[in-house]
Amino acid sequence: MLVNCDIGERGPANAADRKLMEFIQIANLACGGHAGDKKSVKAFGALAAERGVKLAAHLSYPDRGHFGRKVMRIPEAALLASLAKQLALIPGVRCVKLHGALYHEACHDHKLAEALAQWLKISGIHELLAPVDSEIAVSAEKRGIKVLNEAFVERRYGYDKAKKKLVLVDRSRPGASIDSLEEAAAQAAEIIQRRRVNVNLAKAGRPVWKKLEADTVCIHSDSPIALELAARLRLLTKSVEQNYRLLSPGICETAGLPRYGSQDQAISPGGAMDNFSLKRGNLALGNPPETPALEILAAPEIEILVPGRFILTGARRPVQIQSGKTVREAGHSRVCAVQPGERVTFGEKQYGLRTYFCFRPLPENGEVPGAAPEVSFSDMGGWTDPQGRIRVLPGPEYGYLENPELFFGNTWRTTFQMDKMGMHLAGEPRLKCGLANMVSEAVADGTVQLTPEGPIILLRHRQTTGGYPRIFNVITADIDLLGQYGPSQVIRFARVTREEARGIFLRKEKVLARLNPRLKKRA
Repeated sequence: MLVNCDIGERGPANAADRKLMEFIQIANLACGGHAGDKKSVKAFGALAAERGVKLAAHLSYPDRGHFGRKVMRIPEAALLASLAKQLALIPGVRCVKLHGALYHEACHDHKLAEALAQWLKISGIHELLAPVDSEIAVSAEKRGIKVLNEAFVERRYGYDKAKKKLVLVDRSRPGASIDSLEEAAAQAAEIIQRRRVNVNLAKAGRPVWKKLEADTVCIHSDSPIALELAARLRLLTKSVEQNYRLLSPGICETAGLPRYGSQDQAISPGGAMDNFSLKRGNLALGNPPETPALEILAAPEIEILVPGRFILTGARRPVQIQSGKTVREAGHSRVCAVQPGERVTFGEKQYGLRTYFCFRPLPENGEVPGAAPEVSFSDMGGWTDPQGRIRVLPGPEYGYLENPELFFGNTWRTTFQMDKMGMHLAGEPRLKCGLANMVSEAVADGTVQLTPEGPIILLRHRQTTGGYPRIFNVITADIDLLGQYGPSQVIRFARVTREEARGIFLRKEKVLARLNPRLKKRA
């Protein structure tokens, strides 16, 4: 997945645009039609050569007065002559992206698309950035031009039911552009990781997901969030396999944050089992909290491929960094700098079940990101129960439970019947439920179901419905703690009120806010 950016529209010396060139793979250079000139093309062309960024000619109607965003009814010959003049500003360019009104017209006007595709072929263009299955994409591919399917991360999408196609919401409509960094990053994550986009414009409504295939995601340089968004996209689109490789596999896999909103399609949230450990590791490195990390059950051996920094959170293990014959210790929950060729090895687990290996590559300019503030481990765990209990709320079928005091007055133990879907509990008390039969109902992370064999706690990779009584639900803050329970481990419970559960959640969020300057400013 490549990041492309419409750039060079604000002059050759614009500092923000020049900084953006550090984070993108394709620069769509304005060539004088809607913006840009020889000076800006020369300046950004030189930056692209220096940073290894591919150039694309950003072509539009010859309409600087309206920034190329109004349809011009001009003869085809005049339009193609104008595009040829724009293209000539970047000698040797082989990639093109259309701009504004011309981009949108070419997507649905077959005649225009055919004329443009034929002209692109004659002009020696090999690649075109365009939406998947658009008229211009089909016409270009028919002539042997490679199409990079493009998606937008700071523009909202709608759905044309008649044509059964995604459409960009018209800029004249309120909310057509996304100005929130967090919302744009969330849309980017859905497009990049799940190949889908929400087409429900009502923020309070449930998501309506539509498939969106993309090879490249676009940001606009004139967006107020462009620079911060570009930095986050670089981390989202850069595969962990480019940063390190496993010399011995152990038992581990890449995990990000859960994705909610598809339970009605029988898709569970999934994601990392201990979100708190994943988030605090990423925030300590300066990564977006959703950046995927390595979730480790049995230790691998890791070879570093690029300069960077890493941190280990979650289950504690002794760690060593080997560089040739030199070996140095790496502390748990401490940021460690590493270089290509160094190896990270693990000792025996000391506590917990899952360790998270979070990594941040150094940027190409070599600048070292600022260190995150030091937060003591006691402060990190200040939201947990002082007696180490898992806290629960009554579930929908709690009223049918005949002896609920036994759930809290006795000690339970986890069993070997556990995985990412859930964990079976064993213990002496025989809980009794007056509900003999029930229709399958929706379940959630942390739902405690009472089966004939005893209680089961459902985890993040659970099913989406269940037919056993839902007697309790683990509070949101404590679900991450369940991800660190191994087999045959004592587990005890405490009942809390909804108000107490909310307060615990807020205390937990404040801990993460201390590691995230952006959240701290909002607070």
